[in-house]
Amino acid sequence: MPQRRSPFTVSAALRRQGVLTLALCALGVIIVVGVLFSAALAGLLLAVLLGTLAVLRAVLPVRAVGALAVRSRGLDVAVLLVLAISLGVLSTSPNL
Repeated sequence: MPQRRSPFTVSAALRRQGVLTLALCALGVIIVVGVLFSAALAGLLLAVLLGTLAVLRAVLPVRAVGALAVRSRGLDVAVLLVLAISLGVLSTSPNL
């Protein structure tokens, strides 16, 4: 009889939340870029990350996106896109 892996291990949690884990790693890199180089560049990178997450939320099933699936698919995508566009516009605005 094969042994079943526990769903309560860290590796199991990382597999279930793969998209979120990658997004948090990318966020860490963006924060480092913002601290070391430019806040405006970090803002643009964060806008790109949010846009990418919106696309992933739109095309992947709920099981694949894990904790990024908070509301209905359309509302999640709309909120992520509005945040991405707003942050992109703000980070390219002069004197902010």
